[in-house]
Amino acid sequence: MKREGRIHKGVSIGAYSILIAFMLLLLWTVLRYPGNHLIPWQMALGVAAATVLLLAAGAAWNKIYTVTGRRNSLYAVALVLFGVLLYVVSLSRQGNENTLLDYTYVYRDALNLANGRELEDTNYFLTYSNNLKPMLLLSVLFRMALLMDVSPFYFVLLRNVILVMLVACACGYLAERNGDTCWRFPILLAFVFLLPMWEMTAVFYTDSMSFGMGILGLAFLKLAAASRGKRRQILWALFAAGMAVLAGTWKITVIIPLIACAVILLWQRVSVDRRVTLLFGGFVVILGVALQLWANSYEITKEASETANPVISWVALGMKEDGSWTNNTEFVDHMYEFSTRQEKQQYSMEYIRENRSEFWNPVHLRKKASYNFANGNLGASAFLNVEYSDGTLLWEMFSPWGKYYWRTCQYCFCYLVSMYVLLLIGMILSLRNIIRDQEPPVMLMICQLGFIGIVVFLMFWEASGRQMYNQMPGILLGSVLSIEYFWKNLSLKPRK
Repeated sequence: MKREGRIHKGVSIGAYSILIAFMLLLLWTVLRYPGNHLIPWQMALGVAAATVLLLAAGAAWNKIYTVTGRRNSLYAVALVLFGVLLYVVSLSRQGNENTLLDYTYVYRDALNLANGRELEDTNYFLTYSNNLKPMLLLSVLFRMALLMDVSPFYFVLLRNVILVMLVACACGYLAERNGDTCWRFPILLAFVFLLPMWEMTAVFYTDSMSFGMGILGLAFLKLAAASRGKRRQILWALFAAGMAVLAGTWKITVIIPLIACAVILLWQRVSVDRRVTLLFGGFVVILGVALQLWANSYEITKEASETANPVISWVALGMKEDGSWTNNTEFVDHMYEFSTRQEKQQYSMEYIRENRSEFWNPVHLRKKASYNFANGNLGASAFLNVEYSDGTLLWEMFSPWGKYYWRTCQYCFCYLVSMYVLLLIGMILSLRNIIRDQEPPVMLMICQLGFIGIVVFLMFWEASGRQMYNQMPGILLGSVLSIEYFWKNLSLKPRK
């Protein structure tokens, strides 16, 4: 092996060793300190059982696929049934905008703009400009619905359901290698059993409106690279760029899979189509500038640039306690005393300097990790946090006052953390194979790095369980790929 190859291998081994140690620490934290008052030993047993069950299901499916083979029509029927059922179930959530206060402001003023009325909550958007563009985009969707004389709720709900279906298809497509579609059906089932999705799809807030857009962008890029015709390449590259720009507008963290993809392709020295790369980059610049110019056409956007909380304030907000909004109200209240962005930025920087030692406190880090990653319902309860029942099963499952809330939290926790365990298994096997001079699958590496990326980001950001929701497609994809990788490394190859 050449010197360059030895260096590359050594760095890869070191990087994976750090990732595995990091994952073990994260798993210990979430299992030792689960959210929602769950009992640690019960959850540890539940996660172990869920992991074994998922691995066994992967082996069983591998054998089933050997018999059934590719059934495109059956997959299409299952996907449509999933979409129809998701839409019907989500219809019961109409009126949920009156729960989480931020969502109330975004929904109400988007509807005001769509109807040609003045904004009611200008002070909110002048302070929290991160929700300004999402509100403007939502108002466009509402206006389209009104022009077609249909209910805005029904229309945007249809958009969200279609997005979920497209993301599920994208995950199945990204899992393909050499035309092998074996794992697209298990991936679809993984979406079906993601219970928070059944509640969050009907929420038109940033987390659900951006659901899986980064993964969808990756799928469009793969389609562009696989296309031979120039027109198709341009079309898919345009779609990929559109997803990237919209994802960054709705929720910037959604582009983490795209960043992870770029890093892994560069590190693994994977040959990429330069034409597709240039088309994608060019379209991102053009669409990003166009979107910004459109947003600037609203006077409130210009005003917010002078008064809104700076990005660094979200880092400052996560410096103490568990890093959540509710446990850092002193900082939040103090920020209201300043009128300009510059003053807020100066105070945020001073706050960070004063609390550096508090941030590195192991208790703080443990509380923040638990708040971010041990909340299995992914913040869905925030949109059902009302004491009075609306008569739906979703309220009974996700509202803190619901009859099945605790059981739902147990299931969601075991489901989510078993995905963490599967990702860890994939990392361990990747390290083993790198030591043996065998490269792990590129898509699996992208999912692994994407997961570590969101974990690191949230440890420095404001703590919120909802931040993990739009990352779930990448986590589910990585988990299913880890199951496939596990059985391949055990040399169990029932399919030829």
